[in-house]
Amino acid sequence: MTSPTAFYQLAARVEAISHCAELGFAICNETRQLVEYRQAALLSLSASNRAKLVAHSGLSDTDNNTPYALWLADVAKEIAPHCRALPPEARVLALAPAQLSEPLAHQWSEWLPPHVWVLPLTGADGEIHALWFLGRDDAWPTSLAPDSPEFALLQLSGLYGYAWWALTAKPSRFRQFWQRNTGRRLAYILLAMVLVMCIPVREYTLVPAEIISLQSEVIAAPDSGVIQRMVVLPNSDVKKGQVLATLDDTTLHNRLAVAQAELETAETTLHQASQQAIEDQQAKSELAMAEGKYREKKVEVESIKRDLAKLTIRAPGNGVFVYSDPDDWAGRPVQTGERIGLLADPNNLGVRAWAPVSESTNLDHGAPMKVFLKVAPLDSFTAKLDYAGYQTVEAPNGIASYLLRGTLDGKPAVARIGLQGTARVTGDWALLGYLLLRRPIATLRAGSGW
Repeated sequence: MTSPTAFYQLAARVEAISHCAELGFAICNETRQLVEYRQAALLSLSASNRAKLVAHSGLSDTDNNTPYALWLADVAKEIAPHCRALPPEARVLALAPAQLSEPLAHQWSEWLPPHVWVLPLTGADGEIHALWFLGRDDAWPTSLAPDSPEFALLQLSGLYGYAWWALTAKPSRFRQFWQRNTGRRLAYILLAMVLVMCIPVREYTLVPAEIISLQSEVIAAPDSGVIQRMVVLPNSDVKKGQVLATLDDTTLHNRLAVAQAELETAETTLHQASQQAIEDQQAKSELAMAEGKYREKKVEVESIKRDLAKLTIRAPGNGVFVYSDPDDWAGRPVQTGERIGLLADPNNLGVRAWAPVSESTNLDHGAPMKVFLKVAPLDSFTAKLDYAGYQTVEAPNGIASYLLRGTLDGKPAVARIGLQGTARVTGDWALLGYLLLRRPIATLRAGSGW
């Protein structure tokens, strides 16, 4: 005879459980209040017959990588089809070694007692979601009386199955709604896609960028020649009139020496002609020629001196002298007007970016920009777009792009002239669907000519 109190106590205990691990422990350990057994094991079962040990009598936790757990999982996988074939009103399988394959049956005596019942735990959907192994040394009855504990065990397994399904396999409300509306799934999918495509978002473009000075002056070669040396190191602060670089002056110094010697000769000739003109009337005509020759050589000397002064490149104002490696400039020939460097104001910083033609968006004056530098990817600062070119230029990466310029908000501590990174330029509001399909539509129109 079975005690109704034990059955109802177990039912109340299961109703109060809210976690699958606690339920598995109660199934394997607390069912002894109703019926005696030596060991119990609970294995979850998937639709593809994959089994996993989730609870065991006498254990608070299980390890699925032990030989016993792996063997028991193989047994569950092998007998799962037989369990599904059992009638719903009597879902219990009296398991014996003869029902298993030879490799599994050979290890039976090592892992299980002689008499084992397997009770499939079925959920509200009619599917088996777990297998419950109960083993003991005494034989299980072959017929059940309504008042026997084994009959109550079968009724309790149904309660266990529903509870296990509710905690582990019960579909969500969305899934239940989805399962009930099988014929309308395509319409719901299309409606959801249309709603998502109509979400308004801001257009934006991620473009390569660098920090520049908004007030800068190009330092160019004043004359053709060869760079002798760069006096100032790159990115150094300079004052007005400070020497930045010098050109090779060997040729001009030689020309100056020759011109000065010719000037001295012309001066001597002019002095002699002046003395002769006092006594000889004919020498007065030679005096004018000597004076002209002297003036010509004097102008030539002064011209060479001015050219020598040009070979020393000085800063036209205060700022930072920006150029490349000084070793690359030493000995390099330059032409008149060729750019050597840039004199920049470090207190008036901006950002210069290049928007590729394929990534360009509607960029209005004052569009917000957000700059991320490579040297400080976790820090960002904002800017405002001041200029967006209408004609394409070649960006440093060789891609045809539109030139963008912006002004930084404030003076970020991490910002320095020459630092590079990425700028996020925000444009107008647009529908998400337009942004996603803009490039495919443009490609389609370009290829089809619509």
